[in-house]
Formats: sequence, C-alpha cells, structure tokens
Amino acid sequence: MKKYLIITALMLFVPMLMSGQSSDPLIQKCALNSGPNSTFLKDFRVQLGKGNSQPELRVRQVFPLSKNMTYKFTLCNADNSQGKLIMKLKDSDGSLQATSYVSGKAYPEINFTCKKTGTYNLYFDFIDFLPGSGVGIVSLVK
Repeated sequence: MKKYLIITALMLFVPMLMSGQSSDPLIQKCALNSGPNSTFLKDFRVQLGKGNSQPELRVRQVFPLSKNMTYKFTLCNADNSQGKLIMKLKDSDGSLQATSYVSGKAYPEINFTCKKTGTYNLYFDFIDFLPGSGVGIVSLVK
C-alpha cells in the first residue's frame, strides 16, 4: 500500500517540478537566445524607472558559480524598454570579472569561465540609468 501512495505522489508532483521554467514570454525568448549548447539555470527580471547617475548599477543579485565551469549571461530588453540592459559580474572581493558594457558598446551576452568557486555579485541596470524592463539569464555552457 505504501508503494502505491509513493507512486501516486510522484505522478502528481513530478510534472509540476518539471515545468519549472517561466511562462513569461520575455524570459522564454531570452533563454532561447542563450543557445542550444547551454542549460538554463536562473533568470533575473529587472524593471527600473529613470535613475540618477551613480557609481554602481542599481540592481544587485547574488549567485554561486563553480570553478572551471563556463557560464553564459544573456541580456534581453522588453519591447517597450527605453533603456538597454547591462550587467557587471564581480567576485566576493568586489573585483570586476566581466561586464556587458565596454567602451560605450553594450553586448547582449557574456561568456565567463569561473576560476574560483564562490558567491558572485551580478549588477544590472540600463545604459544612462534610463527606465527599462529586461531580463538577465544565467546558463551553463555544455
């Protein structure tokens, strides 16, 4: 009898666990832009109003990365976004490891091979602190 209860519970809950990806069309589109050789790990939805110039990007998220693994960070903007989403990746010491905005040019993706396992800070904002809506996707490159 116990065996049947466990099997029934698994049949009910496993489909819910398998459908963990978001129904948000922007997140789905951005995850597809990550490419076929990557595995979706996490999305970070960013929505900001107009901001004033500041020394650091306004949204900070924390994410663990593992040594010798290559990650792809894909950035996508909503159609109605005035600003273009950018990102910085810093290690726990605050050292810049990667950025999507270099010399006035914004890149929609960054590949990063982690050299040290640890907790990393991801900073997001929009160029010139314009209002905007977008999503950053973290994927593991196979």
